Amino acid sequence: MFKIGLIGIGYWGPNLARSFELTGKATIRWLCDLDRSKLNKMSGKYPHAKVTTNVDYLFQDTEVDAVAISTPSSTHFALTQAALKASKHVLVEKPLTLNSKQAIQLIHLAKKKQKILMVGHVFEYNFTIRALKKLIRTGELGDIYYLHFERTNLGPVRTDVNALWDLASHDVSIMCYLMDNNPINVTARGQSFLNSDLEDTVFATFTFSSGVIAHVYSSWLNPRKVRKITAVGSKKMAIWNDLDLENPIKIYDKRVEWPVDLPDTFHAYKTAVVDGGVYIPSIKHNQPLLAECEHFLECIEQNYQPQSDGYSGLRVVSALEAASISMKNQSKITPIKNDKFELHKPRQCNKDQEYLDDFINVVQAHSPSLLNR
Repeated sequence: MFKIGLIGIGYWGPNLARSFELTGKATIRWLCDLDRSKLNKMSGKYPHAKVTTNVDYLFQDTEVDAVAISTPSSTHFALTQAALKASKHVLVEKPLTLNSKQAIQLIHLAKKKQKILMVGHVFEYNFTIRALKKLIRTGELGDIYYLHFERTNLGPVRTDVNALWDLASHDVSIMCYLMDNNPINVTARGQSFLNSDLEDTVFATFTFSSGVIAHVYSSWLNPRKVRKITAVGSKKMAIWNDLDLENPIKIYDKRVEWPVDLPDTFHAYKTAVVDGGVYIPSIKHNQPLLAECEHFLECIEQNYQPQSDGYSGLRVVSALEAASISMKNQSKITPIKNDKFELHKPRQCNKDQEYLDDFINVVQAHSPSLLNR
């Protein structure tokens, strides 16, 4: 039974505590937060856990195997560094750090200490995102032209990072995962309507070496909560909607087949449009955070490299760092420094492979022609 020290029990921390306990392989040994009232409330749910406002108690406890960090982004580097120096495995929420230099330091420290460093890019453990990746990887959508990400809501407004680092960090992680690659440059523009120091609305366009572009719209200032990805390919198009629990993915058999001579009438244009309807694949749902925690524990147990390891965190930080530079320079196209990355393929844990197999079996069972055309 792994013993976990949890730092930060605000919005996300309680979800981490619950998920670790649900694995059946871990128990919460420490709860740490600066807010005593939160500690008192959480201790009622986890009476076996010790509580403290001092993180040093966690780091000094030799019975603590791993530390989970769910605190403001600006604290991630210092807390992760201290945990690794104390020889603890670390699961830290996104973003790993607020600059690439610090991310690289943590990667090297984890290697030196021979400890697992994993970043909470939770969507990489979501069955529905994996389903979208499967559609892209198998060529079901054809050659990918572009991706469009939309992540908006009316709040919550952060005080330590802008909407780019808070919201777009998810979408950059997802785009790299879907494309199995890192973007090479970015142009971004942000605006501060609510706080003069932090952009609450950001538009960023990332370009991949293949020519694929990924547009990201992130905002705390929007009347609707939206969590969508549109993937447009040469054969089909797909829309992922995280808020549609019953049908999170819809595949549109739509495209434009241009004749040799471009259409010169509206009728000719309409005949070039292929509209084959909409497919809704049946996808087995999972609990992404539980899957993430299980993956983290198995990586510790088997000494596997996590799917969302330190390098995964670094590539997201590097992309966001470049986008930040672009915003400060009138949306100038800014290269993303991918030379920092090691080319590697994380070894999938047994449970991780089961997730992929489950999805493939379920989709093919319910819609055998969808992925085998």
